[in-house]
Amino acid sequence: MNDKELKLLHNKILEIAKYFDEFCNENNITYYLMGGTALGAIRHKGFIPWDDDYDVYMDYNNYMKLLNRVENNIDKSKYYFQKEDTEEWPMFFSKLRMNHTTFIEKDVVGRIMHHGIYIDIMCLNNTSSNKYFRYIQYSCARMLNARALVGKGYITNSLMKKAALAISKIFIRGVIKKYLLKCVRSYNAKETTFVGHFFGRAPFLKTTFKKAYLVQPRYVKFESLKLPVANCVEEYLKIRYGEKYMELPSEEEKMKYPSHAYIVDTSKCYNSYM
Repeated sequence: MNDKELKLLHNKILEIAKYFDEFCNENNITYYLMGGTALGAIRHKGFIPWDDDYDVYMDYNNYMKLLNRVENNIDKSKYYFQKEDTEEWPMFFSKLRMNHTTFIEKDVVGRIMHHGIYIDIMCLNNTSSNKYFRYIQYSCARMLNARALVGKGYITNSLMKKAALAISKIFIRGVIKKYLLKCVRSYNAKETTFVGHFFGRAPFLKTTFKKAYLVQPRYVKFESLKLPVANCVEEYLKIRYGEKYMELPSEEEKMKYPSHAYIVDTSKCYNSYM
């Protein structure tokens, strides 16, 4: 994707982000920019220049509120909510997609689903202060994620990953799947000091941070908008990206985060490419 195409994509994502922010404000839903999107907000005042995605997270209660409100209140003429853990979208996070646009990723080419440009919406889960119990949650989420990737059509050349995916397809279903998800969410009805994002690609030690880092959202510049980050976003970024998160990464480091896009069209519906 060249710079001009990436700029057009960023503009569309920003349009979705603006709508999502307004929707959350109207429905009293608290969320925060996450991961590379939060890093972009602090380091670049907007998108990381070479990045093509946009991620937010919220705690479990706000995530459930979003799932309850979005079905009847979203502007369906412009947007589509792709709910987690469904036949269409088996992953354990949701997406808000823009109608009449195209963003097709390589591992879902040909899959019958909505392929519009999107933002990712992640759920944080309460977690234990004990690292051992946290690791149990993380491990359960990893197993669920492997099974979801099978359902999504994930492509890999790694023999180890292929074996793990094949095993998950056989064993992680029905009662076992429900039990694993119950383990991941086992602390959500309790008051805890920590929260974790266990369904992302971050390694275990980078998944968890103090709930006190969130408190009230802090609004910062993100391109032409003012958007919420965690109140202690700098501490969160240190955990996620290390002490030198404000330094630009090497080309080798950038290669660890390849483009998500395979086919992108900001003005034509994905149906044209199916």
